[in-house]
Amino acid sequence: RRKKELEHSRTMADKAAAAPTEALPKAAEKSSPGKPSSTRCSCGSQFSSHVVRFGMMFCPKTWSRVRKVARSYQVQLVCVVLLTLSLPSLVGHLHPEGETRAKDNLLQPLWSWTITTFPEAASHYIFGSILACTTFFISCMYFSYKDLARHDSKIQKDWWPTLYDMWVVGLPQVVIYIAANWATLVFVDGKIQLPDEAPSMSEFMCDLAIMLVVGDYYIYFEHRTMHHFHFLRDNIHSVHHEYKKVFSWAGGWVHPLEDGVAVLTQIACPVFFLHPHPLTFWVFVCLWTLFLVDEHSGHDVWWSPYYWLPFAAGGGGAPHDIHHYRPNLNFGFVFCIWDIIFCTLTPPVEWYPGKTDFEPYVGGEDFKPVKGFVPVEGWKKYNKNSNNNNNNNNN
Repeated sequence: RRKKELEHSRTMADKAAAAPTEALPKAAEKSSPGKPSSTRCSCGSQFSSHVVRFGMMFCPKTWSRVRKVARSYQVQLVCVVLLTLSLPSLVGHLHPEGETRAKDNLLQPLWSWTITTFPEAASHYIFGSILACTTFFISCMYFSYKDLARHDSKIQKDWWPTLYDMWVVGLPQVVIYIAANWATLVFVDGKIQLPDEAPSMSEFMCDLAIMLVVGDYYIYFEHRTMHHFHFLRDNIHSVHHEYKKVFSWAGGWVHPLEDGVAVLTQIACPVFFLHPHPLTFWVFVCLWTLFLVDEHSGHDVWWSPYYWLPFAAGGGGAPHDIHHYRPNLNFGFVFCIWDIIFCTLTPPVEWYPGKTDFEPYVGGEDFKPVKGFVPVEGWKKYNKNSNNNNNNNNN
């Protein structure tokens, strides 16, 4: 489907270039120096070089200006501030305090079973974190099985993680997450009042969609911030980028400060603005954790959002795997819509399936060799090739 979309956009540009010449005689194709050619736009460039985006055709110069503005960090900062200021008006009125929730009884059996089976744990605010950690462990083991079985869904098939790789990265996370959740559950009095009624299905789906979209935009902006400021990139975010060829357990390998900020981006909307039903929030954190592991799994699985959302708007392993060797592109998590809007997306169809000869990204002076981002060997190889090319051009 992605290949067809790419071919369709190229075909439209070709048709736009061919249409004027079909209706004109050959003599008209020769234009004087002062007049535009029938195969050229008023900007002076060939129609075939134009870019089709959002159903519109842009000349190269215009599209270059649009990309420059859209990729600007200042534009994204304004957008995230406006979103945060508007959230109380957009979602704050959906669940007024004391309001009786509408019921359709579809989710009531699940809710009743949960609060009767886990009455103590479910009434503690840390219960969502316990469910997220459980989802993290199970999904990591699922992808670990795929790695050990050499499953064909692997993206970069020239490297497979070993049991030792999984043990070194996974064990510290398992110990820390279990210890932190157990200590909070036992020693911290964080009881919350659980409602007797489950949410209606319409309320459940609406709140879930809001939390996924808002939380994903917040973490997209957090990700861009970590890359924009060199101090954050080189000293904090570089921990996560130590792996160029990611696998499931590497998804949670982050600096503790960034881990806390990432959690804040996901709980900000539900805790401060939306106030959803606890069941909706628990499902949200489980889904988000599952997608987090999926995009760092190194596998292109059929249930990834990339395959289910139209217009290449879904994230997952295929789009995000590119980010770990091209760290100036594909910042999105659950969705790629933010990469599309802010012009930071490169489609996976240009790299997959099965391409393994990836060149390490060096990116000029802004990406000198930095731990976790640019391997020194790749930088030396890049400089050597650049010098050779310059010498050939001079000759």
